[in-house]
Amino acid sequence: MQLVPHPQDAPVGFVKDGEEPLNASHTISETMQTSAKILDIVLDYALNKFSDSMERLAAGRPKFLVVIDRFVKAGTQVEMCLPAFPFKSANKVDKVFGILPDKAEELALERLNTMCIRIGDVYLPGAKLTIISDGLVYNDLLGIPDRDTWAYGEALRTMAVQKGFSHIGFSRLRDLVSFPLPEKLDEITYVANATNFRRFMFNKYGKDNLDIDHEIATNPDTQMTYLGYRRFLESDLRYIFPLGAGRSNHSYKKNIRYLAKQMLIRGYLNAAKQAFAGAVKFAYPSHLRLSIHKSTGEHKVSMSLLNTKTGYTTPWHCTVALMADGEWMSATMADFMKDPKMEIVHENGRPSYFQEKTRGLEKPSEGDEQAGNQRVSIQPTEPSAGLVSNVETAVEEPVKIVEEKLQHEPSISVVSCLEESEEEKITELAKALSHLSVRDEKTQLINLFFGAEHPLLDPNSGTFSSKAWLERLASITLGLASRDPSGYCKRVAGGA
Repeated sequence: MQLVPHPQDAPVGFVKDGEEPLNASHTISETMQTSAKILDIVLDYALNKFSDSMERLAAGRPKFLVVIDRFVKAGTQVEMCLPAFPFKSANKVDKVFGILPDKAEELALERLNTMCIRIGDVYLPGAKLTIISDGLVYNDLLGIPDRDTWAYGEALRTMAVQKGFSHIGFSRLRDLVSFPLPEKLDEITYVANATNFRRFMFNKYGKDNLDIDHEIATNPDTQMTYLGYRRFLESDLRYIFPLGAGRSNHSYKKNIRYLAKQMLIRGYLNAAKQAFAGAVKFAYPSHLRLSIHKSTGEHKVSMSLLNTKTGYTTPWHCTVALMADGEWMSATMADFMKDPKMEIVHENGRPSYFQEKTRGLEKPSEGDEQAGNQRVSIQPTEPSAGLVSNVETAVEEPVKIVEEKLQHEPSISVVSCLEESEEEKITELAKALSHLSVRDEKTQLINLFFGAEHPLLDPNSGTFSSKAWLERLASITLGLASRDPSGYCKRVAGGA
């Protein structure tokens, strides 16, 4: 049975062959009902972690229905846009695994794609969501290299394709600016044009005489975004700009407030006054506008990108854990690392998420082995107020293996005394240890093994040698490195 568009102005009324068209009033009513169903689905994914969330969602409903009605009346795909997914948090010490997307981003993209699929169930033309990465708008303020922003965005696109998230699209620089760009951007040409993008955006859409303090004081949406920026910046930048000589806690927080205001000037909601929002409005004037930020609910739909019971709803600010009951939870990497029931699961050779253990360290399932996933048991560590996190707990087991071998055969080489099963265990522990926080007296991350940039000592490289790694570890922890004082790092608790 073929479905054909209704011949009148509101073609959402699909009729069967041979049937009489519905009257105009009925069609209008059907259009409104369809739009309401679509909006209800979108609101199922809205940010709801605040006590007044339902009131906020209701505030913008009439406006959002008008936007959706335009698509439904035209019988076209509902188009939405979401400025989000900029780059991984600058805090790689205790918030996120690294610079690339992981399971947290996958869950967020899947959630958004599922929302679009559900819209297609009630409205035949379906829906499409365009993600507009705002990474280049802010990355220089947060100490994130342009290269990291490129790598994150490219990996995100690859993930969407590999996972079949066909209802998710991504904007490109050329969609937001109109200066000359190469036909196809690669990493080098992207980095080369990053500054040009920011300059063009500020010159075309910015406003020099903007009184940002007045906007914060009088605009509720601006105030909520500002407070949100302050919260995440304070934790994101704590290791980029550590406290110490010349930087007190008071001055740090004062500068965080300044940075938050600079971020507002570059991109918050009021498109008539701010740069990035103006560019988005110009490029996507008819799209339903979604946002990751808390708002009054009158101008944009505030979304929760992760289905979680915690306050961490944006995947680039946290990690995720698969709990024993099958639910996903989000938190900082450090929070999960403290839990002895958690283990790290690697995907594609990189740490991707945590999993709650129910009976100690369980063997990977057959599906995990086929997918190349690896589970690594971790030991909880608490950063000390001084130099460094406690490393002894994490290295205790591999060192114990060496000590037992040397007790029985004192003259044997550590490199030659390992059995295959022990090598596998050492490899797992090496990967876990590589994510522990090790800092010097300036609270900067340091490498426990000088020379670990060599692939043989990198547990995530394809040429990693558990024997070479253990030789270095033993030389540090058992005091063997005293034969060559330059071979180990001083001022490292547990390793000096």
